[in-house]
Parts: sequence; C-alpha cells; structure tokens
Amino acid sequence: MKQTKKKILDVAILLFNERGLPNVRLQNIADYCEISVGNLAYHYQTKDILLSTIDEHIQNEINQLITETKSFRFIIDFDNQLSNYFHCIKQYSFYFLDILELERTYPDLHKHRVKLTNKLIDQIHNWLIQNVELNIVRKEIIEGQYSKTANSIWLMISFWMTQQKVLGNEPSDEGKFKEQIWNLVLPIFTENGLLEFEALIMPQLQNYENAIDTVFDK
Repeated sequence: MKQTKKKILDVAILLFNERGLPNVRLQNIADYCEISVGNLAYHYQTKDILLSTIDEHIQNEINQLITETKSFRFIIDFDNQLSNYFHCIKQYSFYFLDILELERTYPDLHKHRVKLTNKLIDQIHNWLIQNVELNIVRKEIIEGQYSKTANSIWLMISFWMTQQKVLGNEPSDEGKFKEQIWNLVLPIFTENGLLEFEALIMPQLQNYENAIDTVFDK
C-alpha cells in the first residue's frame, strides 16, 4: 500500500511538471499508474488532498534545506545552496510555474508558498549581511539595499523555469542558472570577494560548460 501511495505521488508530480497543474486530472494519474480511479481515490479521494500531501513534502524539504544550511557563510556555501535551490525548482517545477493557479484555486497552498518564500529570501539576505562583515560584499550604499537585492535574487531563482520556457531555452542547465544569479552578486563584491569568486566559483562554472561541450561532442 505504501508503494502504491508513493507511486501515485511521484506520478502526480511528474504529470503536474510536464502538463501543468490545471491540465492533470485524477484519471490521468490513475492511467499513468495503471490502476483504477477507484484505487487511486482509496488513497487520495480528491486532487486537493493529493496536492496537500505534495505540499507537505515540499514544505518539509525546503524547511530542512533552510535548517541544515542556516549558518552558511562563505561564497562556496552560497554556490552549494544555489545547487539546492536549482534541484528544488526542477523537482517541483509546477510549484514555481503555476503560481497564479495556486493562488486562485488553492489559496492555502499559496499561503504556505509565501511563507517558504519569505524564509528563503531571509536566508539570502542573511548571507549578504554576513559577507559584508567578512569584507566579501561591499557595505550598503543605502539602508535596506541588500534586502531588495535578496528579493531580486529570489525572483531570478523562482522565475528561472518560466523565463527559460518563454525564451525557448533548456531550463535544466544548472550552470546557466548559477551564472544568472552570480551576475546579480558580482557588482557588490569587494576586491577580496572578486578574488575569492575567481578562485572558487569560476572553475566550477567552467566545469558546467565543459560538461555541456562533452555531451554535444558525443
């Protein structure tokens, strides 16, 4: 029974990501799982209940991500966190693509999403302030500057999938994702920050490009 419930959840997430939240019915999920709608309804009576369960999983994963990396301080820590953000929005892309659908049709889920978003923005803001103290990031020119910067960074993260689909690009390119985010941070680095970025992050970004070149060479 547990395996069936897990399969239903996994398939639901897959179909929501592929087709969009409003375009998937319980019948679609049941067909993909090769079970009857009655069998599916035994585990999840409605789409709302199924979505609430998925929402709990997303909240747990993101809260764990925030808790485990609460005190990350250094440039390399932020780069690792960008990987975590990327894999989260990739795994649950519908959660970031179907924002208006969530707000209009599933208001409770939308409220949860807003709370998680605020926590993630706070995490990015704290990283910026900590790196001011480490002389990696310049001091704010105006009060509250880095609060707005943190919001801008999260907007880029949150709408990455949407932006890439609109542009007709492949949204699963983690290297380009990171480049976009780092481009927002580069102008506020001190000389020490730029040196550390060049030594630690640039080689990693180059590795993504080399990996892509290798794939195309094949």
